[in-house]
Parts: sequence; C-alpha cells; structure tokens
Amino acid sequence: MKKLGMFMLVVVSFAVSIFVLFSGGMDAAAEGMVVTLFSIPFAMGLVIISFLAIPKQSEFERYRKGLESIFFVLILVLTIIHSGLVFYLMDSGFPIMMLVPLGVGLVLIATANTLPRFQLETPPASSEYTQSTHNVWNKGLRPFSRPLIIGGLAMLLCTFLPQHLILIGFLTVLACTLLTAVYFAIRTS
Repeated sequence: MKKLGMFMLVVVSFAVSIFVLFSGGMDAAAEGMVVTLFSIPFAMGLVIISFLAIPKQSEFERYRKGLESIFFVLILVLTIIHSGLVFYLMDSGFPIMMLVPLGVGLVLIATANTLPRFQLETPPASSEYTQSTHNVWNKGLRPFSRPLIIGGLAMLLCTFLPQHLILIGFLTVLACTLLTAVYFAIRTS
C-alpha cells in the first residue's frame, strides 16, 4: 500500500507541475521556472528508484517495513515541499518558510518511530567487541527516539508561529532535540 502511495504522489507531483506549466496562470517558461517546477518531482523519482534498488536479500527482509516507512515519509515531505513551492511560484503569498519545520518535524517523527525496528542481532559466535557494540546500539535506540518524537511534534507546532519567528523557533527546537537525544543515548550506554 505504501508503494502505491509513493508512486501516486510522484505521478500527482508531475501532473501538478505540467498543469501549472501549461495552464497559463504564470509565465513559467519565460521566467525560467521549468527547472523549479520539475526539480522536486524528479528528486521524488530518484527516491523511488533508490527504494526499488534496495537489495532483496534475506538480511534486509526484516528491515523492509521500516525502510518503506522512511521512504514513504520522505516522498510525503517532498510532496508537501513541492505543493508549497507551486503555491509560492503562483504568487499566492504562501509562506514557504513554514515548510521547513513541517518537513523536518515529519522526518524526525518517522525516524523516531522506525528506529527501534533496527535492533541488531548478535550472533553467538561473534567477538566480544561486536557483542558490546550491538548491545550499546540496541540499548540506546529507545532513549534516543523519545526526544526525536517530542522534538518533531514541537517542530510541527513551530509552523504556527508568526512568520518572523519560524526560523528562530525551528533552530531552537532542533538544537534542543539533538542535544537531548544525544545526551539520553550517551547516558544509557
């Protein structure tokens, strides 16, 4: 279902770009906006290609759902950015700065929700160093994820700030989120 959703978002983004280009609502070709209209849909296409190029080996099978979620959210964020860019190019007065905390917040929430799925298995015949590294990784995942979820939600709230405070609020929340996440990850290891 996520694969179909990703393909549909890419097709819709290309369709919107083509419609805006030929609708006559703006003189896109004369202003050099063709590259601007199609750069994000092409980037979405590259994301889809890289998602399909993930090796289909048995080692990656247990990570399949997590990787699908990450790629779906990435396509979703690119679609949101593309929509905002189209509104901005059509001189609608859309505040494009509000897309920064929205996109990063969604990525942080998706990463934090998906990260605990990537627990490392420790083979019984592995070295002591490998076992300790895997144990530190597995113990640090959940404490690292909690601040990312809270920070992602706080970033989503930053989109409702006044226009001149969005960037300041975003950078403050981002710094606090990353410092807190690293602190909790180090404290548990």
